[in-house]
Amino acid sequence: MSRPDLRIDQPGHVGPARALAVRAAHVAGLPQAVVDRVALAATELASNLVRHAGGGSLLAQQGPAGLELLALDLGPGIARVSDSMRDGFSTAGTLGAGLGTVRRAADEFDLFSLPGAGTVVLARWRRAERLGPVVGAVGVPAPGEDVSGDAWTAVRGSGVLTVLVSDGLGHGPAAAAASRRAVALVREHPDADPAALLGTLRSGLAGTRGAAVAVAQVHHGTGRLRFVGMGNVAARLHADRSAGARRLVSRPGIVGVGQNRPALIDTVHPWGPESLLVLSTDGVSDRWSLADWPGLTRHDPTTVAAWVLWHANRRRDDVCVLALAGARW
Repeated sequence: MSRPDLRIDQPGHVGPARALAVRAAHVAGLPQAVVDRVALAATELASNLVRHAGGGSLLAQQGPAGLELLALDLGPGIARVSDSMRDGFSTAGTLGAGLGTVRRAADEFDLFSLPGAGTVVLARWRRAERLGPVVGAVGVPAPGEDVSGDAWTAVRGSGVLTVLVSDGLGHGPAAAAASRRAVALVREHPDADPAALLGTLRSGLAGTRGAAVAVAQVHHGTGRLRFVGMGNVAARLHADRSAGARRLVSRPGIVGVGQNRPALIDTVHPWGPESLLVLSTDGVSDRWSLADWPGLTRHDPTTVAAWVLWHANRRRDDVCVLALAGARW
């Protein structure tokens, strides 16, 4: 297994970036005509990172709605995003057709940029329609690792959507095995409430290295979100996207280790179309605020998660960020 991301800072990295994206497209089972579009988009995204941003990273991942390519950089940003989408526009004296080409090649496209802070570009090829609350997540392994001990999932049950972020203790294959087990258990119980799921996880992760976990569940039509967590997966809830964050509290401990503990009760919070929940593992610094990045909360949740990961990543551990948004974004 190879990493889902690749550092891009010279022209010789464009070919490997295209190969990374094509492998991910084949894994996703996309038809060859779509694979060709993915390859084109990856070539343009990687080329733009070299030409315009001074380097960055390309990430190819299986998102909840389909294959996603993300280009992330800490470059000068784009002062006029609408101009950058025009074929022939360039700020570096080179052909500026790249972003327009990417937008046409993808089923869905999003871009967020701040002058002096960099840019995130998202291209997606759908395999499923997205209804109701929208989930986006991004994760990468620790430096020097090929697998991540952090994992996430989103599963729909009868009138509910449940999301999990799991941070396996440490990093490497043993941490990854614990988080894979956590993901599998949540998928096996799509209708269980968060407190019951945590009980299942505590017994089901026995014998693994253990994990820190956060579980959130949106009840369609009831205007509420239920949350429970154990360990240091951070949770920030915005009642609406112009409001400040409320930090949801997890209990100390490691799921799967030390089972003689009292059962946990989940907490209930208001939830609506403008709500936003961000879950992040401890590979993400705690020193960030969405208020520092005006306009970000109006973008695709995957873009939100990618921006937080890219700008708050401690870059010494596995890292995962999940954003759960209300029905509109």
